[in-house]
Amino acid sequence: MKFIGSSAKTSFFYRNGLNNFPNWKLIYKYKCSSTEIELNNYLKTNKLKRSQPIAIFSRKQSQGVGQNGRKWISPQGGIWLSAAYPIFSKDFSTDIFPVSIAFFLCEMFYRKSIEVKIKWPNDIFYGSKKLIGFLPKLITRGNEVLYAKIGIGINLNNFTPDEGISLSKILNKKNLSESYWSSKILKVFNKAILYNNHKKQIIYGANKFLNRQFLPKGYENNWTIFEIDEMGSLKIFKDNIQKTIKSYF
Repeated sequence: MKFIGSSAKTSFFYRNGLNNFPNWKLIYKYKCSSTEIELNNYLKTNKLKRSQPIAIFSRKQSQGVGQNGRKWISPQGGIWLSAAYPIFSKDFSTDIFPVSIAFFLCEMFYRKSIEVKIKWPNDIFYGSKKLIGFLPKLITRGNEVLYAKIGIGINLNNFTPDEGISLSKILNKKNLSESYWSSKILKVFNKAILYNNHKKQIIYGANKFLNRQFLPKGYENNWTIFEIDEMGSLKIFKDNIQKTIKSYF
């Protein structure tokens, strides 16, 4: 990791209790148009090392993009980052990768007695409000997965619209440590990659955290959410009809 300013603080928390996880290259920016753009530009001119994932953080973004091209509101006080994680494997399970991120995020909060749920496929909710959104993508060559790209936004200390909620509000604490929670997110990414072969455990855990109240966009309330299946897809039903919605990642 690059020990400058915020990078050093995040590295300090990350290394605490480290269990055979790789070191990260961390780049912090005060502001940028999009950490995804910054990451793409970095990868165009720098080779991703097999043993070193990279994450680019920005205190605020002006042109962040979320699901379906929607604007990703990214004010100062939140955690906004894009990461690239080297995999270089033909045995990586692509189907459950998004679900594994969601599961390990929920597990992280559960250990802190924060009751969150997965709004399939890529949001973490606290009650009826959004706490986290993430966008995973796998870069492949033939049948080999080269690396994973992950963009994530966490409402930490920032103001949120009505449909969102910040972690500081949930905990009723001001000025939560961005470095501490950033290090927790990096460890989640590690687990999502390193435990990719624990498919049954991940699907079972994800279903325990599944929010069955909020249907995916485009489905009316007369549908009922059943479960996440072994392929990471969402099963819903109404009357005697069952439908499987595949993850679009």
